[in-house]
Amino acid sequence: MSRLGAVDRGLAVGLVLALLAVAPASRADDAPLVEHQPSPCTVPDEPFRLCAKVSDDVQVARVRVYLRRTGEKAYVFADAAFDGLSYCATLPAPRAGRVRTLEYYVQALDNTYQAQRTSTFVLQVKPAADCEFAPVEKDPARLTALVVHATDAKQGRKLPDAFVAAGVTFVPVGASAAPR
Repeated sequence: MSRLGAVDRGLAVGLVLALLAVAPASRADDAPLVEHQPSPCTVPDEPFRLCAKVSDDVQVARVRVYLRRTGEKAYVFADAAFDGLSYCATLPAPRAGRVRTLEYYVQALDNTYQAQRTSTFVLQVKPAADCEFAPVEKDPARLTALVVHATDAKQGRKLPDAFVAAGVTFVPVGASAAPR
């Protein structure tokens, strides 16, 4: 190799190193990763539980499950709690005879306000005999602490009629949930 070629290569390597030294450090803070295995169905008149695995390179700040009757404009949501393996939310029972399908998604927020959500999933409401492995909530403590939030002021002050209101604390837009 000629002496000039070695000098050119040396200059090129030096230039690259100089550019790397002054380039801003890349951010290691990414949006949360949300992994959820959708449930194909649930049963009427029974509160149910949906879970997702959520991770973040820094810290998961909040996980929510948004839910609505198919065709409705506004969602309601329930905060999900970490159970040691996943983030899970107990959701209100779909009312028998009023709901055939629900739409839902899971959204996570990290400590720098970066959000990530799943696709929107369709959950069929079927009789127990037709819904194998329904995600019915069985924990009495979670059943008595069911809090659902509105996302739109037009939803008013009560849980949408697609859901059974018994045992549910409904939080309208602009209000805060009272401690139980």
